[in-house]
Amino acid sequence: MPRIAFFFGISIYMYMDDHGVPHCHAMYGDYAGSFAIESGECLAGQMPPTQAKKIKSFILNNQVELLEKWNELSG
Repeated sequence: MPRIAFFFGISIYMYMDDHGVPHCHAMYGDYAGSFAIESGECLAGQMPPTQAKKIKSFILNNQVELLEKWNELSG
């Protein structure tokens, strides 16, 4: 599970051969969630609101690169 980003104590990961809609996983302390690359919305798990906003912003500002990484790891 390669960590692809780290900011404000938040780690962003993508898993090889993951399935479903393009998404990434975020971890912050004891919190974990998966977030859609298309919208930045939380698909599963829990995240404090402040960190969820930072994750959504990161995803929306890096959508192209994240989709490229998704395709690379899913292919």
